[in-house]
Amino acid sequence: MIGVDWGSSVVKWFDGKEFGTGIPQGRSFIVGMSSSQLLVYKSFYPVCSGSKLKQLVLNDVSTDLSVEPEQLYVAFCPVKKLETGCELLIFVERREKVEELPEEVASKSQITVDLLGGVTAALTFSNTFTLIDAGTKKVALANVKEGTLEKVEVLRGGYDYHLRTGELFPIVGDMALEKVFLVGGGALSEEFKKELSEFVSFTVPEIEPFGKETPLYFNAFGLYNFRKSPCRAFFRSFSLFSQELFKEKRRLLLTGTVVVVSLLGITGGLFLNYLSAKRDYILQKKEFKKELYRVTGRKILAPEIQIPENLNRYRELAVFFRIDQPSLLYYVDGISKSVVDGIKVISIEGTLSSGQFTIKGRAKRTSDLELFVKNLKRYFKRVSVSSTKETKVGVKFVIRAEVKSESE
Repeated sequence: MIGVDWGSSVVKWFDGKEFGTGIPQGRSFIVGMSSSQLLVYKSFYPVCSGSKLKQLVLNDVSTDLSVEPEQLYVAFCPVKKLETGCELLIFVERREKVEELPEEVASKSQITVDLLGGVTAALTFSNTFTLIDAGTKKVALANVKEGTLEKVEVLRGGYDYHLRTGELFPIVGDMALEKVFLVGGGALSEEFKKELSEFVSFTVPEIEPFGKETPLYFNAFGLYNFRKSPCRAFFRSFSLFSQELFKEKRRLLLTGTVVVVSLLGITGGLFLNYLSAKRDYILQKKEFKKELYRVTGRKILAPEIQIPENLNRYRELAVFFRIDQPSLLYYVDGISKSVVDGIKVISIEGTLSSGQFTIKGRAKRTSDLELFVKNLKRYFKRVSVSSTKETKVGVKFVIRAEVKSESE
């Protein structure tokens, strides 16, 4: 197996001993597609694996994006396992982008995301870290905690673009964990590294056999070792009848012959019992789905997945729309209306149950921050600035806002 980083500028590969650029010679590849146009979702599903789950995820994503499922590829991996299902990190890529791969590569490739190769490689250094993959067309960030990939952000524009605009650096400062690894072309740019170092401390990894070129081959190294990945998310993998599985034809033929002979040993009576049971099962399943349609008013194709999912959604809506206090949307809208020129909100965290919101962002001037706080007091009972930090691009701030009680 050869790890191939199908990057946005140059294709890089590693086969365990040798490395280089361009399309390598070999029988099977793990290809990491560039994440420059990748969309990343996080969502909960009542099941954690299986072909039905992949179809359900694809249908949900295509509905959200108003795009036909046939135009998309999805890949995902569990982030958190709960009693009722799994929280998934979902990666979405346009089908046409994946199918741009040359046939001689596509026919013998398992296809995933280049960033996941970098995450796998970084696990050889630490199991809790932030990875910054600063490429020529995108900068991707990934947080891994205790060996589990928990968060991914993909920012459009390469490291040189963010060097000019400064948009990346506050986001990195907010997201970065204690240990940070910088890879990609940006890790070889002294100017980029100097600017980034003002916001976060980082390490540029160096491993053999790549030496000083490690940042460029880091993803390819991880893709070669992808079997150790905590997130084995594939857009496309080998099918049951791919050429990869037909290398030892004589052994496969012998095994198939034994299976056929064994199946011929089933008696006619057992076969008739099987047909009868199957017919009864199909009839009962049809009646069950009809009853579900009558009750829910929706066509239910996969009851074991859709019914628990619908129940969870209704429970979430019941909490979301409670009438004893203003809704979550009231406070989000209040924050939005409080924003003035010179204020950029980077993130909002909080829940109605906790009664508090944390607002992180950046202000061009101290006066802009003061006006923003004054406006927030119209919607919240108590507003306080918990921290501020002067930077080259403005004042970085964190605001705590307490929601009003029912009687206020």
